[in-house]
Amino acid sequence: MNPRTVEDIIKDFKGRRAAIIKALTKDFEELYILCDPNHPNLCLYGFPNQVWEVNLPGLSGELPEPRVGINFARDVMTRHEWLRMVSVYSDSWLASIASCFATKFSFDKADRKRLSNKINDVPLIWEVVGGEAKKRVKIKGGCLPEEILDEEVLSRLPVRDLLKYRCVCKTWRSLIDDLKFVSIHLKKYKNNSEESHLLVMSRSPRSSIGNEQVLVRRGDTYRKVQQVQNSYAFDTWICYVNGVILVKRGGFRCLEVVLWNPSIARSLSIPESMLKAMKDATYVELGLGYEFNSNDYKVVAIIYPHAEFIRSSLGKRYCAIVPGLVLVYTLSNDSWTSNLGVSPPPYWSVGKQLYMKGAIHWINFGPKGTNDLLHLPEDSYVVLFDVKDEVFRYFQLPIGMKSDVEPKEKFPTILNGSFAIFCAYDHEARHDIWVMNEYGVPESWSKCYTFTLQFDKLLHFKSNGELFYAINGKGIKSYDINRKRVKDLAKTYSRYSKCRIYTYVESLVLLKEGKIQRPSL
Repeated sequence: MNPRTVEDIIKDFKGRRAAIIKALTKDFEELYILCDPNHPNLCLYGFPNQVWEVNLPGLSGELPEPRVGINFARDVMTRHEWLRMVSVYSDSWLASIASCFATKFSFDKADRKRLSNKINDVPLIWEVVGGEAKKRVKIKGGCLPEEILDEEVLSRLPVRDLLKYRCVCKTWRSLIDDLKFVSIHLKKYKNNSEESHLLVMSRSPRSSIGNEQVLVRRGDTYRKVQQVQNSYAFDTWICYVNGVILVKRGGFRCLEVVLWNPSIARSLSIPESMLKAMKDATYVELGLGYEFNSNDYKVVAIIYPHAEFIRSSLGKRYCAIVPGLVLVYTLSNDSWTSNLGVSPPPYWSVGKQLYMKGAIHWINFGPKGTNDLLHLPEDSYVVLFDVKDEVFRYFQLPIGMKSDVEPKEKFPTILNGSFAIFCAYDHEARHDIWVMNEYGVPESWSKCYTFTLQFDKLLHFKSNGELFYAINGKGIKSYDINRKRVKDLAKTYSRYSKCRIYTYVESLVLLKEGKIQRPSL
């Protein structure tokens, strides 16, 4: 075949392209064996009749040659890396052949442009194999090796697309529903990063309860991306882990505990077997965590049947009159268990929690083994619940923090991958950030940041050091603690508004266990 027109070249291009895609997908194992590093320089050829071949250079004649020596890198790279490398080189080769034909037959500017447009309308081989194309080739289930389809293509797609692709065939549905794939997607999907999107629940002062908006917004501009069905916006959001929100319904009485994944609009109501104990208790603290080894999620309920309520300038606090109880719900079993061998600390301070490194963290107060209500602020410590072993552990707060004026608010957070404590001193508009440089080692605490910033409400702190806050009458802003820059995000905000922000995570958790929350996806 000697193409002389745009249509002829495109036909030649598509034939060669189909051959190489076949080599890199359906015939991948055969290709991998043929590209033995012990052989001389080898090239991957694709021919117009959709046949591929691995051979020594020189088969193309007057045409450009493919990349030489692809076999030498086979064993020094992972399969996926090598596959991507060969794909990129093959894309370059096909483009050079088309350009060669166009030059050989003196195509004018209009024909060259038409040829370029037709080539650009077809996804690159690298896009098809790597799963990065926005316009993807329709591939029948089973054409790609399962490990490539699973880890390199589907795992990089947004959940909205995956929910559609579950309907393509049983093979894809089985892959997407698999718990291993759910975990892979959570790690690989590019939007699941601190620099990406935010999940914002808000309600203006004039709106009634139940009219809250739940929006996905861009983290840099605060621009609205999409609206999420607000099934549980007016309830108490406890925490957000791997795209799942732990919700307590019914206020203080705790009438229902729900796991809700807003990105797939599915939720799971946790069994009511332990709710009576929660309803009758003086105080209940809930926490959500992920157990990596078993790829499972757990909810811990720390129940104080009888406790003395203490209100101070530092917030609400409780002191147990009788020992507390620990109940654990496991998602895979959909059941509660009572951990009789573990007792929670006798004191509890109502505050924010943080999940990281396999444990749920809180900042607590008071000596760990007495009922002394005249506690001192320096007795504060970090209490954590190990999700795997289901036990409590403790470590001290920074000595420098204890010797300083007690902050109005302090909470655990993450800064650049390290455990940290954010302290807000309202009367001075001063804020400190303490970082534990070696996790679990109190001696490694250091005060890394001190800055002055006035606001009415702290909304969110991202692990890259960006602080979101609100000022009455002046709107919502962000402050970069590294660059010391303020950015205006929203023009309006009232101190009577309700607003809560999390880093938005798209995940497939609860896809099989949860119930759909809207008529269609």
